[in-house]
Amino acid sequence: MSYRAPYKGLKVLDISQGFAGPYCAGLFAMYGAHVTKVEPPEGDWVRHIGTRFGDHTALSIVANRAKNSICLNLKKDQSRELVLEMARSADVMVESFRPGVAKRLGVGYEAVKAVNPKIIYVAISGFGQTGPYADRPGSDTVIQSFSGLCSVNRGSDGAPHRVGTLVPDTTTGVYAFQAAAAALAGRDDEEEGLLIDANLSQTLGAFMAPKIIEYHLEGGAPRLLNAPAGSYETADGYVGLALVKEQQFKSICECLDVPELVDDPRYANFETRAEHMDTLGPIIVAQFKKRPSADWVKMFREHDILADKIYDFGDWLEDEHVIETNMAPMVQFSGIGTLPFPTIPGMFPDSAGSSDMPPANLGQHGRDILAAMGKSDQDINALLDAGALTLPTEETTA
Repeated sequence: MSYRAPYKGLKVLDISQGFAGPYCAGLFAMYGAHVTKVEPPEGDWVRHIGTRFGDHTALSIVANRAKNSICLNLKKDQSRELVLEMARSADVMVESFRPGVAKRLGVGYEAVKAVNPKIIYVAISGFGQTGPYADRPGSDTVIQSFSGLCSVNRGSDGAPHRVGTLVPDTTTGVYAFQAAAAALAGRDDEEEGLLIDANLSQTLGAFMAPKIIEYHLEGGAPRLLNAPAGSYETADGYVGLALVKEQQFKSICECLDVPELVDDPRYANFETRAEHMDTLGPIIVAQFKKRPSADWVKMFREHDILADKIYDFGDWLEDEHVIETNMAPMVQFSGIGTLPFPTIPGMFPDSAGSSDMPPANLGQHGRDILAAMGKSDQDINALLDAGALTLPTEETTA
């Protein structure tokens, strides 16, 4: 064990699909654990969400790095037996079926616990393993809508919008990893393992906790915080503006060349400004359009005001701070190409930039995984003939 690979020697069995479950297991892999990914013959469906690069999409590259992949048809008895055999020596198991499906397939928590009493079993779903919505599918858009996240992300049209990245899936993957890591830390003093119900709806509740508490304590939709903080169009783009102290409003007015607003009683403090954004907002919008973003940001920083140009991803990748601190080292993967791979806080940057941890191709390690389990070529051929195992095409025809 080391800081670089603290989970070296840990075994994780990942039978999940999508992003949340695979990302949870993928974090263990990035920290040195040996992760075996079990996929159906057609592969994890996330391999087909977005543009394909070789055997991957951007989502599967991030979620499935440094894993070993085997394709098993869990509808076959032989495949279920193999999963349970692998689970027998695993420390953590991750699945993302709808509640009840893993049990019907014979690989649910009770079945796994029977062969491995101390397993940390992570079950990821949309709405949890119990409750009236347990059987509902929980996609990214559904959970963003259900959680209230869309309601606090209103566009210039005034309508609520989903955030354009997988917030529920990514945060669920991180929270599930955190819960499993905590369980591993306490497992030595426990007699049996643990079922972790990690669901997207609960995750977004935890993620949105301050806004939910604020809503309750203020008796409804809370006032706009720190008005006139927000995003404003400039002569050539957009700037994000923030303020946390009352005196910063005076500085903003000076920069925007509207000093008369400072003494207007409607804009005296955060609360009154929030109540009168219908009149204050248009004034600020009009002023921002008079200069390019760089001018505003430079001026605001000189006056100790929190502001920055709103970047796209290309801007971010080309930013001198991102480059100097190696936030997204370039890494080359065979069959995919060279790409920037953003680092995880606390992880060694050269780990993210290493081509030694490629995302697993579909079924790439099937034969090796089975051989390590003591399966002979005859056993493997029998699994292939039964339709329980699928190997990569070039290997199958070799």
